[in-house]
Amino acid sequence: MSTELRASALLEDYRLADFKLLLPLGPEIRTLVIGAREPAFLPHLAGELGMIDLVVEPPHDRLQETTLAAMAALAAPERVRRIEAPEGTYDLIFSDDIAAGRHLRPGGVLCRFLGLTVGAIPAGLTPVGRWRAYPDWPAFRVMIPDNPAGWRAAARRLRLFHPRSASGLRARLSPGTAARLLPEHGIALYRRDGGEARPTLLAALRGALASIGDDAIRATPPERWLLASGRLGPGNPILAFSLDEDGEPRRLIKAARFPGGQHLHAEAEQLDRIERALDPAEAARVIRPTDSAVVAGRWALAYDYEPTYPFFGIRWRLRGRTRFCLAAADWLAAAGLATRQRPERATVEARHVAPLQRLVARRILPRSVQARAEAALDDLQRLAPSLPMVLEHGDLGIYNTRLTHVDGSDFRVLDWGSSTFEGIPLGDLAYLLCSARAPKALARRYVGDYLVRMHIPTGEAPALWFSYLARRWEELDGIRPPVPGDPNSGGALLLPIEGRVASYLDGLT
Repeated sequence: MSTELRASALLEDYRLADFKLLLPLGPEIRTLVIGAREPAFLPHLAGELGMIDLVVEPPHDRLQETTLAAMAALAAPERVRRIEAPEGTYDLIFSDDIAAGRHLRPGGVLCRFLGLTVGAIPAGLTPVGRWRAYPDWPAFRVMIPDNPAGWRAAARRLRLFHPRSASGLRARLSPGTAARLLPEHGIALYRRDGGEARPTLLAALRGALASIGDDAIRATPPERWLLASGRLGPGNPILAFSLDEDGEPRRLIKAARFPGGQHLHAEAEQLDRIERALDPAEAARVIRPTDSAVVAGRWALAYDYEPTYPFFGIRWRLRGRTRFCLAAADWLAAAGLATRQRPERATVEARHVAPLQRLVARRILPRSVQARAEAALDDLQRLAPSLPMVLEHGDLGIYNTRLTHVDGSDFRVLDWGSSTFEGIPLGDLAYLLCSARAPKALARRYVGDYLVRMHIPTGEAPALWFSYLARRWEELDGIRPPVPGDPNSGGALLLPIEGRVASYLDGLT
């Protein structure tokens, strides 16, 4: 990938600035950027800071030039200055060099990027905490507190490392080993002594969401918050997990990436509608927030952390997966029957037929998938007058599911931001079975049983699946547009899933 293309791809990735919760933000914050090797995160912060002074020293590569151009476009031009040397003192500094802290005002914060050897901390700077990026920087998925609690949470509770990787196996035995195996990339924060610190965004959210009394949101210090990024675009929230001293997650904050976004507000309202639509037994599987708040125009939701048994291992393969898939299929059928509606044909065509028409017309699918999609489109158009619509989660992978019983028979579901009452039967179940890597025979049995309970002929299954696939494809393309030369970007992420679901539907009786 060329430097210019790499720069463009990085600048479109909203994860780059998801450590912003740890920073003081606001229009009054005067910021200095000096000696930062990886500046691609800056455009996603430029709109949330005050005056930004950029010290760009030659030589600077194409990535820096592209970043600076993007910053000028996203921030008001009068608030972005390219200067030769720092002028005065600053509230917030980004740098690879800890010596840049000398330009802080009392109470100001230095965000130093890890990766270079650092000697003694200069007098007048107090460490706030360190966070290591995983799996890489700057497009990280999580920022892990670089302390025993953080690594225990990452390795054993949140299971952030791939279970079959070398780092994943070693981390479960000795969580601190993961820290030694991974590259030292991430951030370290320092505060200049002698003045009042401005509140960080996380501190403001904690104050707004903490309940009265001994709440983990209020009591957890900054260095014991683990941050996780949504994988896609601006609608995905930033997640902040509060950890106790042993690395046990206690509470979770979901915060909107940008002020003004309504995704979390819409999700909270949707959860109210879902609870009213389902009977209490079915609604009990839906994870709901304990509180909500708006801080500086930014929506946030608070949750009790829901632990889960693992979706891997001998117990899971021998018994847990079968019981989980059965329980999920039963629950989805019950939820589908409770929310089933017969819309007008025009609604079905706009909601379900049109997205598949657009996907087929693009002719970007592999030949075999294109043929299946065209056949499914013909069936979908024929079925449109009688096609039902149901409650659909929209992203029902095991990553959005919590096993609450060790044998897999009980579970709860989170992250309803993509849900709709105008969904299609089967889509959620097919996607979940694929995510759980259900064996073909098991998946076919549960798909068949589900369709029988929903009073849908099994021959309609491909049309239902491709309707779901086409809508998700458009959603992924819109959230994170395809990158030329990257076959796994945008909606193409779904191609391996489609192949597995096709094997489930093949020969379905």
